[in-house]
Amino acid sequence: MHISPPVIWPRQAGEKYADWVMRCMPVDPERNYPVNHLTAWHGGIHLPHLDLSGVANPVRAIADGVIVYARRPSEKPDDLPLAYQGRTDDGCVLIRHEILVGDRPVLFTFYSLTMHMKQVRGEILSNVGQKVKREQILGTAGYVDGKGAFHFQICCEPKMLEVLSGRIHGGTDTAKPGRSGPVYGKSYYFAPAGVSLHAGDAWLKPNSPAYCISLPLYITDDGSRTIAFHRQADGSYMQSGSTATVRHIVEPSAAIKGVKTWSEWILVSVSGQEGWIDVSSAAVKTYTDADLPDWDGWSIVDDDPTPDSQCNSKRMEKWLAEADGAQGAKLMKSICKFPFEWNSATIDTRFSWVKHKSKAAPDPLTAEEYKVLTNYIGALCFFDKLSGSVQAELSGEIWHFEPRTFITQIQKAERRLLFETKNNMNDFTADDMQHGDMSKEQILQQGKIKLLTRFDFDKTAEEHFAVMEHMARMTAKGKYAPLIAAMIGQFKKNTGGIGRHQLLNEAFLEHKTTRECVAKIKSYISNALSQNGASTLSSGDIDGIENSFIRKDIGTKLPKFDDWDWQNGLGITVHDTFATRIFLDYLNVDKGKYKGRLVFHIQDHFGLDIPDLNGKGFEFISWFCSWFILQRYNKLNYKPFINEATFSWDIEGFI
Repeated sequence: MHISPPVIWPRQAGEKYADWVMRCMPVDPERNYPVNHLTAWHGGIHLPHLDLSGVANPVRAIADGVIVYARRPSEKPDDLPLAYQGRTDDGCVLIRHEILVGDRPVLFTFYSLTMHMKQVRGEILSNVGQKVKREQILGTAGYVDGKGAFHFQICCEPKMLEVLSGRIHGGTDTAKPGRSGPVYGKSYYFAPAGVSLHAGDAWLKPNSPAYCISLPLYITDDGSRTIAFHRQADGSYMQSGSTATVRHIVEPSAAIKGVKTWSEWILVSVSGQEGWIDVSSAAVKTYTDADLPDWDGWSIVDDDPTPDSQCNSKRMEKWLAEADGAQGAKLMKSICKFPFEWNSATIDTRFSWVKHKSKAAPDPLTAEEYKVLTNYIGALCFFDKLSGSVQAELSGEIWHFEPRTFITQIQKAERRLLFETKNNMNDFTADDMQHGDMSKEQILQQGKIKLLTRFDFDKTAEEHFAVMEHMARMTAKGKYAPLIAAMIGQFKKNTGGIGRHQLLNEAFLEHKTTRECVAKIKSYISNALSQNGASTLSSGDIDGIENSFIRKDIGTKLPKFDDWDWQNGLGITVHDTFATRIFLDYLNVDKGKYKGRLVFHIQDHFGLDIPDLNGKGFEFISWFCSWFILQRYNKLNYKPFINEATFSWDIEGFI
């Protein structure tokens, strides 16, 4: 992982990352985000101590970064001005983080602040301006207002919100598609009114009965469930239906062939009726978690017109009036704009409202009480101690995040695309994916020595398949022998689309070309980490890995069955591969070692193109000619399909 909680408890077996973060970061409800119990803006959360063993659980850096400010705790936390409402420790550490986000990564910069520490480690105090690594101990939590707790917040400068979300105001712009980079996480779709909802197996028969949806649909697909929403007049979203996720990727419909290389159909439930939507159509817009869609609960809150610390956002006021369950989810995914809290120069601007009677301040402070309060706030401030560049990024109104939600979201964005072929995934427009496009006369013209070709148009489809099945029995032996029979069986069903076989995943995992490819990637990662001081991989490092597949002198070879795999049927069915994508799912670096996981996504076409029948000698093999006739002959027209393998490989090594 590249981000983690500031306090770490052992992760339980099978525990989801988000659940683990929540368990590590319990919150004092009176000092929550984004407003406190006095309905004033509060840029972070207070985490009570949970040192159940009696041993202090240290506070840690949540990600790699640079220490921009660290303050030694005061020796008199029980005295004024710090003890405004009880003992308050003022040790703090501010870290500037630069982190890569998304499969095709962009650089995102943010700040994390730990305040109210009773001890800050010497190596942190003496190394301001130096790097700190994720999970490095910063110190220990102290007290705030007499409670054992510490304040933790995450914020960024205005322009960085656009880097993270693609916008700095309002909700998702459904007039535009989602970003091409970065992308990560769940899939989301917007289907405007008028889009067709098809009954039956629409992915197989696009002309199946359909009706047009009357209201726009906002769809979330997390891989297990697909949920459809309608937008209400007040901007909120009401669930319209939910169903188990089912999707089919097939050849493009006539309407979009030539524009896209595939059609993607998902099953949705709308007002009690299930049907299929082609989410690859031009009318439907596609998004990912990188777009922070508002129908997934995200809100950009910038409607407070006042410069003080009192929360005067109408949207926030409405949410706070709702029931706890409803408001909690909205508050946790709200990104709020207000000034940095730790600037002594803006104290009076931010807090003078407490001197005047209002709904928020029914008992306004006297001049003396106000002085005690501002002395306390001033004792905690440190903005004037920051460098000019950091002050520039944290001046004025900045964006704040609920820390637990932020950490969980950024963790989703860790996966990196290390390499992808020029050939596209899901390409049903390639020549070897065409079907029923040739007459008998056109087929007979194939082959360099036409008198020796084995085209036989007197056979029925069943007889042609029998020739292929005989070939399978004769050429496939051993563990992977069932694969070629399964593929011929799918070809016989004539459904096209994508075929997935667990045995194919295992064949790739066990093949020597995969082992060689993994070894090359591991070597490059080790070298890159050694050169960059055992930090995380940079964009340049990732580019270097991709170049290692392109440059012949380095010689990284992609997994493929091009050796002696004719004996087990793999060389016949998936000999070379058409498209490959390799991801680095995560990378942990610690004490001269690294651990990570590579994820391979490989596709090959179970189909024949015209060059296969010209100059390779296959036109003299009866089963090969039967395959070509079954696929390309316009009176048979059996659809080819895409074989897909997805598998992972855990890696580790020394730096």
